[in-house]
Amino acid sequence: MPTVAYTPNDPLASGGPPNRQVSAGRFPSGNVATHRIQPTAPAGTYAPHTPGFEYWQTLTALNSGLRNWKVINGSALARWYGDKQTLPVLTDNGDDLNAFYDRSSLQFFSHTFGGVTVNSSESVDIVTHEQGHGLLDATRSDFWDVPFIEVGSLHEAFGDCMAILNAIADSASRQAVLSASPDLSANQFVESLAEQLGDAIRREYGPGSVDSGALRHALNTFRWTDPTALPPSAPAAKLCGEVHSFSRVFSGAFYDVIRNIFRSGPHTSAGLLRAGRTAGTLLVAAIKTVPAAPQIYAGVGQRMLQADVTLNGGTNCPAIQAAFEAHGMTLTAPSASLAVPLAARTRRGASAELRERMGVPRDTKLTFTPVDTGAHGEISHVAAYRPVTLSGVGLEGVRVMVPAGARIARRGAAVQGMLGDVTPADGTSDNEARAFAQALVASGQVRTAPQATRRLAVAPQPSTDRPHRTPSHEIRIVDGEPTLVRVGFLGCR
Repeated sequence: MPTVAYTPNDPLASGGPPNRQVSAGRFPSGNVATHRIQPTAPAGTYAPHTPGFEYWQTLTALNSGLRNWKVINGSALARWYGDKQTLPVLTDNGDDLNAFYDRSSLQFFSHTFGGVTVNSSESVDIVTHEQGHGLLDATRSDFWDVPFIEVGSLHEAFGDCMAILNAIADSASRQAVLSASPDLSANQFVESLAEQLGDAIRREYGPGSVDSGALRHALNTFRWTDPTALPPSAPAAKLCGEVHSFSRVFSGAFYDVIRNIFRSGPHTSAGLLRAGRTAGTLLVAAIKTVPAAPQIYAGVGQRMLQADVTLNGGTNCPAIQAAFEAHGMTLTAPSASLAVPLAARTRRGASAELRERMGVPRDTKLTFTPVDTGAHGEISHVAAYRPVTLSGVGLEGVRVMVPAGARIARRGAAVQGMLGDVTPADGTSDNEARAFAQALVASGQVRTAPQATRRLAVAPQPSTDRPHRTPSHEIRIVDGEPTLVRVGFLGCR
């Protein structure tokens, strides 16, 4: 079989494994989710920044990500969001220092500054981060529209977690990182994410634009605080309400879970592989059951504890609790939510009862996101969206759709009962949405669709700090009203 050149981490990964020749593999065949990379190239050895190199580098990284997902999820991904078997991938979609997932494709960009060209598709960190958005969206599509800082930040952190787990799954990377930091307590290339892109952003936009030595670091000391009380923007050394900035709280906690599990076992390559797979399995199990509520970080941590009790007899609970505590989140003892039967006996009656408990009008549409949780059976996450008018955040005359939420246990189409408490439609959710929108405006992540411009007294202005920015949100006319909607997830702010 022919071989191709492969950079197994980031092009600027310090101390990382050397570049190597790998078999020119193809995506898995059969009834599973795959990618279609454009443009294509025959197998061969190509120089960086050429379409051929970008094709094989991206394909190899995405294949690695799909294999890793199969291990930590327990099965291969069957379909992407929208029941798509194949997700297109554009390796060079224009001029930007970024990458993008928009449900229709993964998009990577290139940019030249000072004679140096950077293409985000050449970094395994960035490729598997963006793939992580797609994996999470396929699993919890209800996260997409939630205008809460922590839910958006969790999406970003999840991408970083997938990049970290992908690095740990590589044997040469494990050997290199243990040589650099035998107990994982020092900065090194696994916890340093997207070094080359971070370097390019820092050179073009200044040292305060990204973390030192990388786009983001998972080895950090950031502690949870109410993100709605943070400024909407800040230098990279501080937390703010922008989702990439705040995501570092969760990625820091998750990386500490890996470190703590690793420390409790043999300090070997096999021990690190086990720690990564254990933490990844617990994360995916938690993601499937956690409500899309404002304080979702601690919710994921609690469900990682619950999953560890179910899967491992609670062996790793102290490691999980210590990791989240180190980042300002105290997790209580693990417990399981039992299904409480609804009073209604029919599906229509159950829907009416759910609306009443969530505090929304009786004609509000309910959306159901079914999830097979494995150990906990079949559940559905229920959301009821209602409009909230934005003001004082630079989006006057625009509304945002804010969800109330609930979870139900089900067996097929039959509702077995409600799981846990609801996230009601109240002022807390409204404040969360306004803080989220304010951070979007401050970081230049909002554009206005042409048909909506004439409906606005003042349209949000494009970002001037990064002229090539791809926005994550757009103001569109929905049901006759200017509405803030998500169009995708960015790799960096």
